[in-house]
Amino acid sequence: MNKTDFIAELAKKTGLSTDDSAKVNDVLENNNLLAGLGNAGKIISDIAAKLGIGEEQAKDILEKAKEIIGGGLMDKIKMPFGKQ
Repeated sequence: MNKTDFIAELAKKTGLSTDDSAKVNDVLENNNLLAGLGNAGKIISDIAAKLGIGEEQAKDILEKAKEIIGGGLMDKIKMPFGKQ
């Protein structure tokens, strides 16, 4: 899954605009989500600050983002060479 697909899927699953979804993506990239899940508190705070929302809503967005990323990784594991 590329960046554009991730942003579109995040917008679809969260109801965020594409611009807000891109902001969330920027936060995830800046905090290296996959390597730093221990930074969840900082990521949630950053999402809340960027979008001007509460931390509970930011936490829900982070959970949905992790689901999307996890699904994308599983697709790569199942079909590492793309659709055949």
